[in-house]
Amino acid sequence: MNCPNKEERTMKPFIAITIGDPAGIGPEIAIKAATDQEVLLRCRPVLVGPQEIWEQAARAAGIKITGLEMHDIYYEKFSLIPGKTSAQSGGIAAHAIIAGALLALDNQVSAMTTAPISKLALRQAGYEQPGHTELLAEICGVKDFGMMFASENIKVTLATIHQPYAQVPKTLTTAVIKEKIELSQKALMNWWGVKAPRIGVLGLNPHAGEDGLFGSEEKEVILPAIKSFQRSGWAVTGPLSSESGFSLIRQGKLDVLIAMYHDQGLLPLKILGGTINITLGLPIIRTSPDHGTALDIAWQNKADHGPMKKAILLASTLGVKNTSGQLFISRNRK
Repeated sequence: MNCPNKEERTMKPFIAITIGDPAGIGPEIAIKAATDQEVLLRCRPVLVGPQEIWEQAARAAGIKITGLEMHDIYYEKFSLIPGKTSAQSGGIAAHAIIAGALLALDNQVSAMTTAPISKLALRQAGYEQPGHTELLAEICGVKDFGMMFASENIKVTLATIHQPYAQVPKTLTTAVIKEKIELSQKALMNWWGVKAPRIGVLGLNPHAGEDGLFGSEEKEVILPAIKSFQRSGWAVTGPLSSESGFSLIRQGKLDVLIAMYHDQGLLPLKILGGTINITLGLPIIRTSPDHGTALDIAWQNKADHGPMKKAILLASTLGVKNTSGQLFISRNRK
């Protein structure tokens, strides 16, 4: 691996890269992405997780990580089984997320990119938060947060995230939708330089309710949120049927869509191509690939690090550069 020289490195932002669930492909794709030449040209990766696991994963992937910054986290004696998540693997993943977030909050890194975790393992480890987004919001002490997925030409923010579908209508309120519209508008303006974001809001029911024939949520919950922004001069459109919304954004007539529930937003996006997950509302930058732990190919040197690479590159672009060249590297294990 040809590492950048000292002068080059001092002009690039530190990006914390968390290990993910170590029983999955997280360590492999993180190491592959962190040693990718395009990544090294853009940022200074910092591997966050137990040093011993990083070293084992590097040997399994046939990659040398000598020269990479590492923030080693302490964890009690572990015995991981590749492809099998557990309370222990969930705990390691959570500890790495917490460490990476604290580095970002302390301005020791410019942003963080997280490798995939198992939500079940996280729960087995005793965490009530169902995923990265909620855990990071708790760490950062924010109540208004959101999940945006971005591809090259399409951006979608989810109004509700990790809820059973039966709970979505109960969770969906005018206040929740207004929050996600505002978070999306700020992200487009601050991160992508869109001066007057055009925001499309999808409906909940088929055909966006068909004037109340297929449901009342559009008129009673979604439309009041849209009108409140329209009265302020914002370019907010809806409620739109899913097919209309995605057609408009693919034509370049909208900058972002607000989807009412998880698969309404993600299913079309994943069919159209890979996306990057970005957490909105945090005081730090956090990105991640849009896939899971891929336990069936864990530790077999078969995982594609392309989505992880894209997530790191976006974090490098969005993050505020730390050009001091100073970083506290924790090495707890001898």
